[in-house]
Amino acid sequence: MTITHSGRRAVLFLSGLLAATPAIAQDDGAAGSPALELQRIVAALQVNPNAASQACVDALTELHKTQATLDAEQTRTNDPDVDVARDVLETDFETAIHDCQPDAAALCAKGGTDPKLAKACLMVDQAAPPPK
Repeated sequence: MTITHSGRRAVLFLSGLLAATPAIAQDDGAAGSPALELQRIVAALQVNPNAASQACVDALTELHKTQATLDAEQTRTNDPDVDVARDVLETDFETAIHDCQPDAAALCAKGGTDPKLAKACLMVDQAAPPPK
């Protein structure tokens, strides 16, 4: 598959960082955590990065910037900005989920024959909140 827009490559790059960055969230890995939910969404988009909207790419880029800021602040001792950065990171996760989930849902709705996509879409369905 050819990635037609350089910004879409950010989905592939940043999604790898979601799993590798320890500062993602304090409840990383917990069932229903924003980090886990976003990892599932991005896994589907990795199959077809062109399905990611610009809003999704921008949200992932902003999330990565916040993660880097938090990582840097955590290396300093007694930095009061760490709590603020954690709050911003939580908001960035919510924004990324909000902006990327519709892209993943649309990609999954199209279906296809790619087994990676089918597996990723099952995970996205598990992460999706129940209808109200």
